[in-house]
Amino acid sequence: MTSRSPIVFGELLVSLGLIGLGIFTLVGTQDISAGGGYSQIGPRAFPNLIGAGLLIFGGILTWQAVSGGWRNVPDEEAHHTPDWLAFGILSAAVLVHMAAIAWAGFILASTFLFILIARGFGSRKLVRDIVVGLILSTAAYFIFTLGLGLNLPAGLLGFLGGA
Repeated sequence: MTSRSPIVFGELLVSLGLIGLGIFTLVGTQDISAGGGYSQIGPRAFPNLIGAGLLIFGGILTWQAVSGGWRNVPDEEAHHTPDWLAFGILSAAVLVHMAAIAWAGFILASTFLFILIARGFGSRKLVRDIVVGLILSTAAYFIFTLGLGLNLPAGLLGFLGGA
């Protein structure tokens, strides 16, 4: 056992954030109509499952944070020195995706999201990231639009395809 303080503030803050996000998800899910489809699984099922999972994992991590810190953290040194550049890149990626998806469309916005997330995790292979991001986002677009019948924004690609 290491000589860690009984409560690690950063870990506690993240853990409580997960609990808060779980509560927010469960409360927000109540605004969704409860009608089930042909499979009797309504639109609340997966948001409720995700909210419950966030609450459970947030609770486990909170208990660990107040009882000596999270268990099984692989790199103790990196755990105490956050990579603020990576955090900034990941945060910017999500914000840019949310801002761009309406006009750029799902495929382009998600490709750019993939590129920034890969960069935030240390990738320096831009061409590979563009190709992989484009393939994954295009596949996801067609799975959701054609396979599931969801209406994702086509954006700039919609003008090219005449849609």
